[in-house]
Amino acid sequence: MELLKKHSPSSKNLTETIPTSIKVQITPSGENTVRLNNILIHSMYDPVKEGRSFSKKVTNGSQVCLYGFGLGYHIESLLEKIGPDGFILAIELNADLLNAAMILRNQSKLLLDKRIHIVYGLNEAIVATEITQYMEKMQSTNTKNFQVIFHSPSFKCIPSSFPKLTNSLEVLLMERRFPAVLGDIEKENYILNKEIVSQSSGINCNHSKHKDKPVLLVSAGPSLDDIIPYLKMVNKKFILACVDTAFPILSREGIDTDYVFSLDPQEDSFQYFQDHLDSSTTLIFTPSANTKVVHSYKGKKFVVYKKISSQFTEEKSVINAKGSTQSGGSVSCLALDVLIQFGCDPIFLTGQDLSFPSSRTYSSFSNNNKQMLDKLDSAYSLKGSHKIDSIRQKTVNVKNIVGDNVVTNQAMYSYIRGIEEIAAVNPKIKIYNLCSHGAKINKVIPLGSVNELIKFLA
Repeated sequence: MELLKKHSPSSKNLTETIPTSIKVQITPSGENTVRLNNILIHSMYDPVKEGRSFSKKVTNGSQVCLYGFGLGYHIESLLEKIGPDGFILAIELNADLLNAAMILRNQSKLLLDKRIHIVYGLNEAIVATEITQYMEKMQSTNTKNFQVIFHSPSFKCIPSSFPKLTNSLEVLLMERRFPAVLGDIEKENYILNKEIVSQSSGINCNHSKHKDKPVLLVSAGPSLDDIIPYLKMVNKKFILACVDTAFPILSREGIDTDYVFSLDPQEDSFQYFQDHLDSSTTLIFTPSANTKVVHSYKGKKFVVYKKISSQFTEEKSVINAKGSTQSGGSVSCLALDVLIQFGCDPIFLTGQDLSFPSSRTYSSFSNNNKQMLDKLDSAYSLKGSHKIDSIRQKTVNVKNIVGDNVVTNQAMYSYIRGIEEIAAVNPKIKIYNLCSHGAKINKVIPLGSVNELIKFLA
């Protein structure tokens, strides 16, 4: 316990007895395992072997952010895998579980190892600050080998007194799972797109081309309905860009865009392009974007690499020459980062609600909304269909632009964070959110009506 206090002063509150919530079992291999609230924390047969399996994908030199100390079996294995230059930030917020780990196993060697720091505490804000500080340091040390790993049984035992931190960790978990779920599709697209990628110019061709020019970045959220009538009026004075879901909306309305962005590897994304393959709009795509989109689109194309992707086998010099982005997940984040690299300033986001205003998910002009209409029968209303779509993921409470509580989901919460991070590292760029009915985005200035945009034009 004394050694643990060097990692976390809050551990002084831990007791020297095993909590009653912990049920200890001896495994056939002779090691201890435990159940906490009927959740089995380690294997009932061989927890050491299970720990080795847990760490098998971790490489030498990795900077690992781990939720879940458990009884430490997997951490011992992780320390072996990361080598002398690696580091582990181990987060464990369940006092009973950490208490049991210190009593049931000798953790002295692990606690004295300078390659690991254990985060434990009772105050959510203090713990979150400590995690953030360590993660920033780890990512600046070695971005390529930075990994976020969850010990699932331990994560299931995170106390309810850490709601915001739990949500942030769940979003991180979702972000890490998403590439794994779509990994095979992305890999296949990457192989099929390789020739076009090598022949295409990269975004660096337009680096600073639009310096200090205003841009409207259009997404397909519900608030797009308010701005559509005005876009024809402003598109001669602005660079006009859009994400793939907004592309058919603008095209049908006769609104010409300069750029459309696509990174979705799934074939569903082709629906946004299929009626507009001869458009004069420049397509900006990632190498793993849907191959049907990349091959069928006849207009000009620019490729952009995602720095965080492990799929790309090109030399660094090729990626650096063509151009890359740090942003991931949302196509809006990709578009925002690229437009900043193009020199655009100020940037006006529109259709970027990132929540469910009036229980709606999409603009009434969008393909997604039309698909909902096609599926309706007498038993469902359109509003009900939007609501069902909005609650498919776990919901999160956030503030809207006037300070009221609104509901979003974890995917959109992740996109909010992504935009906030881009805004934070580009403080000189003015970013506005026009006519949003939804979530507040820190460091992005809300503009309540189109009149604000018209004033800017004047």
